[in-house]
Amino acid sequence: MLGMLDMRKKDKCSYIEGENLYLRKIKLSDVNGKYLGWMNDGEVNQYLESRFEKWSINKLRDYIGSINKNPDYVFLGIFIKDTDRHIGNIKLGPINKYHKFADIGIIIGDKDCWGKGFASEAIRLITDYAVHTLKLHKLTAGAYVNNVGSVKAFKKAGFRVEGIRAKHYLYKGEYIDAAVLGIVRR
Repeated sequence: MLGMLDMRKKDKCSYIEGENLYLRKIKLSDVNGKYLGWMNDGEVNQYLESRFEKWSINKLRDYIGSINKNPDYVFLGIFIKDTDRHIGNIKLGPINKYHKFADIGIIIGDKDCWGKGFASEAIRLITDYAVHTLKLHKLTAGAYVNNVGSVKAFKKAGFRVEGIRAKHYLYKGEYIDAAVLGIVRR
């Protein structure tokens, strides 16, 4: 998999190329009506903590400007190679430089791209970058247990369920379990 990677900037990741996708740094110009739609769509964001916000173009631009300046995060858009179509985002961070671990968060905003393996490819790409370029030891992710697609994508990318946090998230009026996933550098 390392052979698939194209690192064009080593200090703060700006581009990673995979088989079907490429990941690149999100720019303020990427914030448009489509992106805003993802963030305010109850089906797309139902498992994201960002669902508790009412997003606007300006609020999204402020968020992107802030996270892009923060050295403890890598925030990338997920794009289909053949069409340059922006279909989602992936975030690495916060990065713990002392213990060498970070969390991964992902959104595939375009619903017609769900279930096609794009999330697991993006997770593999950011994992390779985190391990080989940033030299991180471990990556983690959390998912609502009923978010079957997310759990499946992380497992397909090599993560394993390390544990379950009982009744951890409030979802549609009920507390549900959270899966804690992880992968350790080989």
